[in-house]
Amino acid sequence: MVDLSQEDIERLWNAIVSYVPEKQKLDAAIDFVKCLDDIGVDHEEIKAIVDFDPKLEEAVDTLFEEYDEDDEEDYGDRHDDEY
Repeated sequence: MVDLSQEDIERLWNAIVSYVPEKQKLDAAIDFVKCLDDIGVDHEEIKAIVDFDPKLEEAVDTLFEEYDEDDEEDYGDRHDDEY
C-alpha cells in the first residue's frame, strides 16, 4: 500500500490538471483516481479528496459506486449457491 496523504494527492492533481482541457478533465480525474487505487492508496485518503475539486468528486463517486455494485453482486452470488 502506498502512503499518500490527502495533501499529497491534491498536490499531484494540481500539478497536472492545469494542462488538461476542460472537456477532458473528468476523464483525467477518473484515470487519476484509478491510478491511485491501482497503486494501493487507501480508499479513505482517495475519498477525502472529493471536497477539493468537483471533477475528482465526480470521479470518486463514479468509481467507488462501481466497486460497491461489484461487491454487492459478489456477495449475492456467493449466498445464492448456498441455498
